[in-house]
Amino acid sequence: MGVRSITCAIAFTVIFVGTGKHSVFAFSAGDQIKNNGYPLETYAVETQDHYMVGLERIPYGKSGNKTIGKPILLLHGLYGTSMYYTLSNISLSFTLSDAGFDVWLLNFRLAGISKYIKNPKTGVVPSLRNVSWDFSFDELGIYDTTAAIDFILKKTGHTTLHMGGYSFGATICLIALAERPEYNEKIDKLVLIVPTARMMYYDKRLIILKIFPFIFHRTLKDRHYVPKMKHPDDQWFGRQCKENIYMKPFCLYVMTQVQGNLLAIDYNTIEILRTYPQPTSVKVMTHYFQLVREDYFRKYDYGKVGNMKHYNSTTPPDYDLSKITAATYIYQSKRDIIAPPKDVKWLIDRLPNVKNVTMAKKFSHMGFAISPNARPYNLLIVKHLLEKN
Repeated sequence: MGVRSITCAIAFTVIFVGTGKHSVFAFSAGDQIKNNGYPLETYAVETQDHYMVGLERIPYGKSGNKTIGKPILLLHGLYGTSMYYTLSNISLSFTLSDAGFDVWLLNFRLAGISKYIKNPKTGVVPSLRNVSWDFSFDELGIYDTTAAIDFILKKTGHTTLHMGGYSFGATICLIALAERPEYNEKIDKLVLIVPTARMMYYDKRLIILKIFPFIFHRTLKDRHYVPKMKHPDDQWFGRQCKENIYMKPFCLYVMTQVQGNLLAIDYNTIEILRTYPQPTSVKVMTHYFQLVREDYFRKYDYGKVGNMKHYNSTTPPDYDLSKITAATYIYQSKRDIIAPPKDVKWLIDRLPNVKNVTMAKKFSHMGFAISPNARPYNLLIVKHLLEKN
């Protein structure tokens, strides 16, 4: 994710704070799964640091064969939910399910269905204003992802599973396996779609945030999470994009500005704007900004004093990508301005077990998720997963 996306995320925060009264309606990956005729199971999992995360499961396809196959866990992108994988009938989760995989979709803490899970001690769904937002990338990888892996393996009886991540979800995959290297033994194949790690070659047109970081910090000052909104799953802007014929061209323009050029999209997949952006912690956004500004792939920077406390060093350590030994498959786009090829090449050179790299020529950053032309790439992912290592 580059500076353009950070700026647009800040703009989204301004747009959605203080909007009028809305009625809450259910609109989630689960709705999309059921509406497309697939079976749905949902689970709540407690992490080691006592957050609750939600899992949506498609145990088998809709062909009538109820045989449950190899599990695969999919991690969503920043400000998103598991809807990344269910936006249309050709989305990756459905393609995998029809191919015989047992598909599991993780919603990170306080995103998607995770924010509606009752506290196991109080039996009450906590308000977003009354929960701790003190987490960054590390907690999502070390706690959320590993908790999901362990739960799925215990539930299914398998000893290994496949894991995939989209953009920020791929980032969290990397962190989980670098920080908890013992989990590499539990991953059969690792699928990284437009992965973000080091961010040296992000879109330079918004370099102003790198030169003048006070703009970023002033915008998020005194906030714990962004964007703040009363009903994250009932957004006026997203509903207008879907229902107002005059708004649709503007909505496509906004998405193009966020994701870059050559955004192939149909009006059905604009549904994602109903629940996008989801709230995330300011600490997550700050961590992203640190990576963009410093051109490293490293842990959260607490400042010299804080770093000594957390890392026994004045600077945060880099993530050790050499510890990621799972068989890795990477899918990228030549025109991606958020995960540009030069940065992905840097990542590829540091991962020890890359089996295949696929380059799409005309996708934007979100093309693999929302383009009507994504199906051939989803089928290619299936092919790679079915091949023997």
